[in-house]
Amino acid sequence: MSTLAGTGSQAASAVSRLGRVTLLAMVPVNLVIVLWVWMGRIVFGVGGWFLFIFMISLVPLLLLALSVTTVLAFTQHTRPRALTTLQAWAQLFTWLTLFLFGAFCPDFGDAPDSEISLLTQVFGWSQDLLDLSYSLMVGLGAAATVAYLVLLGLLVFARPPAPALT
Repeated sequence: MSTLAGTGSQAASAVSRLGRVTLLAMVPVNLVIVLWVWMGRIVFGVGGWFLFIFMISLVPLLLLALSVTTVLAFTQHTRPRALTTLQAWAQLFTWLTLFLFGAFCPDFGDAPDSEISLLTQVFGWSQDLLDLSYSLMVGLGAAATVAYLVLLGLLVFARPPAPALT
């Protein structure tokens, strides 16, 4: 009987550890993820106009969105400060999808036939691989948006109701 109780407490501590570690990693990982989405493709030899386009569109949007969830996470009323299990998993899935978005995002330049992506760099250029890269980019962008909205909802609805004005 005590073995089962010990297992439950170990699982509970592992869950709270996941929430705590994820919370503490939010600021640095969010910053790295924004940089990765912006220019991570350069690691694979992929660069072009999306570097400029993302700098004035996606980077500010990501900074704002991830700042909102970070502030909401750090101002939760739980002690010790930690994300719930669902919040932690939503945050991890958001990071994963943004990481993959940054890796698979194709780019283009001014020259004809200058569209390249991670897949075309690894397997050789083909229109099918480029189309797959764009499809992955759109799908991962949608998945990241859904994951972020789930995280935002979990953080907002976890807050206690405001006291009534009398």
